[in-house]
Amino acid sequence: MTVRQSTEDSWRSPTVKIVCAGMATFAVAAFGATTMIPAMPVASMSVLPVAAIDESNDTIGFADSDLYGMTPAQIDAQLDQMQAMGVDDVRVMIPWAGVEFYPGYYNWSTVDYIVNAADSRGMGVLAVINSTPFWATEPGQPALSGAPASPDAYGEFAGMVAERYAGKIGAYEIWNEPNAYMFYAPQPDPAGYTELLKAAYPQIKAADPDATVIGGVVGSVITYGNLTMNPVDFVQGIYAAGGQPYFDALSFHPYQYTTPFSEGGYLPDSPINQLAAMHDLMVANGDGDKLIWASEYGQPSSVAGEENQAAYLEDMLTTWRTLGYTGPTFVWTLQDRNTASTDPEDTFGVIRSDGTWKPAAYVIQELASQSSTTPELARMALALPDAQLAAPADLVALTAIAETPTDSTALAAPRNPVDATMKVAANSLAAAGEMVATTLQQNTASVTAAAPTAPGEPAASTSPAAIPTPVLDQRHSIAVAGMPGASAKDAATQPAPAAREVRTSRRPAQAATPATPATPATRATAATRATPATPASPARDTVKAPTKQSADSPKHPAEKRAG
Repeated sequence: MTVRQSTEDSWRSPTVKIVCAGMATFAVAAFGATTMIPAMPVASMSVLPVAAIDESNDTIGFADSDLYGMTPAQIDAQLDQMQAMGVDDVRVMIPWAGVEFYPGYYNWSTVDYIVNAADSRGMGVLAVINSTPFWATEPGQPALSGAPASPDAYGEFAGMVAERYAGKIGAYEIWNEPNAYMFYAPQPDPAGYTELLKAAYPQIKAADPDATVIGGVVGSVITYGNLTMNPVDFVQGIYAAGGQPYFDALSFHPYQYTTPFSEGGYLPDSPINQLAAMHDLMVANGDGDKLIWASEYGQPSSVAGEENQAAYLEDMLTTWRTLGYTGPTFVWTLQDRNTASTDPEDTFGVIRSDGTWKPAAYVIQELASQSSTTPELARMALALPDAQLAAPADLVALTAIAETPTDSTALAAPRNPVDATMKVAANSLAAAGEMVATTLQQNTASVTAAAPTAPGEPAASTSPAAIPTPVLDQRHSIAVAGMPGASAKDAATQPAPAAREVRTSRRPAQAATPATPATPATRATAATRATPATPASPARDTVKAPTKQSADSPKHPAEKRAG
């Protein structure tokens, strides 16, 4: 028996060294171009190496579990295509069943190649550890999707992974979409899943204290018998089972094929409303500072058409980055399995199977470049004494960015002391650069005037993007094969973006994406809080929702896995 949804089938770092110490080189990316400016010897800053994905919500990555079934040449080509779009983060699958097919016998070769290939390119890696070997399931439960019989055995394997790839993998997800029976059999069980968190978290942290451990990994579905569980209820179950200390962030898969992410506020159980409700739960449980990542989001072009695919992705990515509690977004996926196919699972890619880019690829490239250089960084770069040595085109681009007005209410305050330190250092470099430049221009050997004042710190963002009040919607339903007439409401959504030149575990705040025409703000209700208006979504055609398996269930036998 399979589950089909009529509107949505949402069953779906490397060590970075940043050293500015006299002889270092300062890199600033502008509109996809990189301006290299020799650093001046009057200031220095060292940032210890960290293995992490940039956790800001304008970070865009690709979720590509298909890499596990590819040849080394194909893996290299896929990673190169990602970086050609300005994407420097990738979500990969580490299937327990594939690595330890027989107990005590390990085959790391494929995972080794994927992780090392990404690491050698300076990419951040998010790894989802899933798939139960046949010998590790409960009796009578299927391999791959069956819940592990021993959480401790799963935790031990997760610890081995973290030890092997410490400094190369920045974040780990514990399972994939455990709120659906096809990934966590025999049925969703938040208490049982929490035991996996409790077993895996200390093992991963012991092997790699800097790694981010992500829990939940829930799909946007509604509760339907014992087949699926609403992600909000599932997360509530995690807290009820004592899971709060055992994850650093949550992740969510906000798929929705018929409604843009930003327009879901008036639909019950829409992804954007589920997202807000999960955040409310986190706040209520003392986890308001933890982020929610979108580790999968996509739109099949065989259902929506290529233009709609691009429009939905743009809407989701731009809306996601306006929310104050969200982390990175990973787009499912890079390349079609078969562009000519009518099977939605074959057409989630932003690249056609012949290697040519769809419109969505250009959307991702543009959004990734937007977050590379803020006006503050551009002004800092231009203030350096050797700035004029840069290419004229890059100087023009940097000047245009530097002259962009800064909305003090649109910038978020640094998340932690490291970010604050980097921000102060950046301002100090800018001030020092201006001082040295002035001195050189005056052709004098001494500076008698006070140093120019560093640019002022922007004010923190006052509010996240809107989560409109939901109203009843009868358009979404789930049809269960072999059970005519069965129905229920469903949900849907989307993720977030960005490529960077200099990356840390959490980077300083950047200017928010300019707002598009907005819909009216909503009133607060018992379920939601009053919020400003949502960004307007791109125009689209009505599309028919396809059957969806999972972003993590490839059709190739070598790649097949549960959860």
